Amino acid sequence: MRVLILSGLFLAAVATAALSAATPSHDGLWTVEGTTDVGPCSKTFAGEVKVQNNDIVEASGGVAQAIGSIDNSGAVWARLTADIGMARGSGRVHGATASGAWSSNTAYCGGRWNAKRKG
Repeated sequence: MRVLILSGLFLAAVATAALSAATPSHDGLWTVEGTTDVGPCSKTFAGEVKVQNNDIVEASGGVAQAIGSIDNSGAVWARLTADIGMARGSGRVHGATASGAWSSNTAYCGGRWNAKRKG
């Protein structure tokens, strides 16, 4: 019985280690540039986002409140909130670059964004 329990614990530890090794890290600072395709927002914008533990935790040095995540497949979602409104973004990470679409139902705008990991 003990051998069976120890074998099960060993297999669980190996599976956990393999899963952790397979999860890509997207941590770091990312520069983001975007364009507005629809609506009265600025035609271009730029900033930075900080990714920690594959979660988006900060935007442009704290100018906007940021929440979001990058999953194991590279899919990105984010919500940025500032005094002037809120915007949502989604897209995909490909190595050290990412791209996607954004929209704001508070400013009635939308467009595209691109990002590159710094360093």
